[in-house]
Amino acid sequence: MAKRYYWLKLPDGFFRQKAIKKLRKIAGGDTYTIIYLKMLLVAMKQDGRLYFEGVEATFYDELALDLDEEVENVRVTVMFLLQQDLMQLIDETEYSLSECAKMTGSESASAERMRRLRDKKASQCDIEVTEPLRIGDVEKEIEKEIELDKEKDNKNISLELKDSKQNTFISLPLVTGSGNYDVTFDYLNSLRELFPALDVEQEFRSMAAWLDSHPRNRKTPRGIKRFITGWLERSQNSMPASRTPQAPAATKNMSTDQYMEATSGWCEGMGD
Repeated sequence: MAKRYYWLKLPDGFFRQKAIKKLRKIAGGDTYTIIYLKMLLVAMKQDGRLYFEGVEATFYDELALDLDEEVENVRVTVMFLLQQDLMQLIDETEYSLSECAKMTGSESASAERMRRLRDKKASQCDIEVTEPLRIGDVEKEIEKEIELDKEKDNKNISLELKDSKQNTFISLPLVTGSGNYDVTFDYLNSLRELFPALDVEQEFRSMAAWLDSHPRNRKTPRGIKRFITGWLERSQNSMPASRTPQAPAATKNMSTDQYMEATSGWCEGMGD
């Protein structure tokens, strides 16, 4: 995947906003304002989201760990942002910063190089040189950079597909810019053992469909496994107690290769 650069764009009137003025007037308000800015820096690479992944006991503890701030200061900041509608609770593991999208800038590595080359061209047009850089030469250089990026990306993608495709049951879409999470047959087997009463394969199909239709609720690479196990736990807990396991006994305790061979008819075309 092509590298991207992100930056936070503070509007001219950021510190004149009533909510920010109010935050700064609270005792310790300057610290809370810095915490809010650090939260924006974390969220801007995650489609404006912050995630609770269960590393610490609470969201406040985990966010404080991530930001290197005191837990109580983080708690006060989060409560203020929620009160001012600058932050929304999506679910128990996910929060959204409402102003983040408007304050985030990004560009690909190739676009950044194009910008530098155009700046170089402009600077050479502003001064007298014995052999000025021709516009056509600059455009060719830009096109060459783009082609090299494409070739590099395609090569990396081909290698990744070659290594992973044979062992992937299905792919779950992640937050914007994070690609997909490949569910391997090894991971599938382990979940079928943990949730014997479920048709885990069908649950994954439902997850993929739900994530496709709810892009704003997609997870990060670090948070996707928590989402998967939470989904399966809720599905299993909602089942009638008398329901019998769905997993075929003949496929239990199989190796990955054996499982893939036995279920090849079920999974054909999945994950494309």
